[in-house]
Amino acid sequence: MKVKHTAVFCIVLALALVFLFPFYIAVLMAFKSAKETYDSFYALPSALDFSNFLHAWDTSRYPTAFLNSLIITVAAILLIVIISAMAGYSIARRNKKFYQMFFVLFLAGMMVPFQITMLPIYKLGKTLHMIDTHWGIILIYGGAGIQMGVLFYTGFIRAISQEIEEAARIDGCTTPGIFFRIIIPLLKPVTATVLVLNALYIWNDFLLPLLFLQDVSYRTIPLQQYFFFGQYSSDLNLAFAYAVMGMVPIIIFFLFMQKYIIKGIAAGAVKG
Repeated sequence: MKVKHTAVFCIVLALALVFLFPFYIAVLMAFKSAKETYDSFYALPSALDFSNFLHAWDTSRYPTAFLNSLIITVAAILLIVIISAMAGYSIARRNKKFYQMFFVLFLAGMMVPFQITMLPIYKLGKTLHMIDTHWGIILIYGGAGIQMGVLFYTGFIRAISQEIEEAARIDGCTTPGIFFRIIIPLLKPVTATVLVLNALYIWNDFLLPLLFLQDVSYRTIPLQQYFFFGQYSSDLNLAFAYAVMGMVPIIIFFLFMQKYIIKGIAAGAVKG
């Protein structure tokens, strides 16, 4: 057993190093000067150089891009969580064919690649004046994320005993009261999972902002990073500094939410 565990550990460690290597290169290049990069690409810098970050901050419109990404990400995941939780509760507590049909439709929507619907969505957005607006891209992200959210919430709510709700009804609690006062607090583990998955996707997405956010004042961090790389492609250190600045917020969010996901998995194991 020790040999087996050692082999598994070595494989996992090797995979972790492979996935962390690009991040290591990005951080390494961000703190090095152009001369140190030319002398040795993989060598550690002689001293931490923050001038790349300062220059990238001044020339890349980072505060505007950060605010755009923050507004779009927060609004979209709030829309996803609220609608997905309500839809998942309705589907899980009503075993009628009408609700099951909607559940199947949500699942079917997950099977359609975005590349197939990309052109129709763009034409619809142009017709409804959704181009270069926050609300337009927020609605699209919300509609795309609700499908997976309904799947998660429906499965989680089905595992919650209905006896709790029946006791609340006896005490005179209405259906909305049961949902907001009893069900919502129990959904913290699955809500954390939905938040993390959608936040990672929306914050790092490039294709949809490229289609809908053509005005420079509405660009998100990945989109602004694309133009920044093109403008400063000869200065890799400056470009990688901007890339690190774009990664830091979502990494902090993931590390903060990770403990809630682990708690949710542990709670589910105890219940099972």
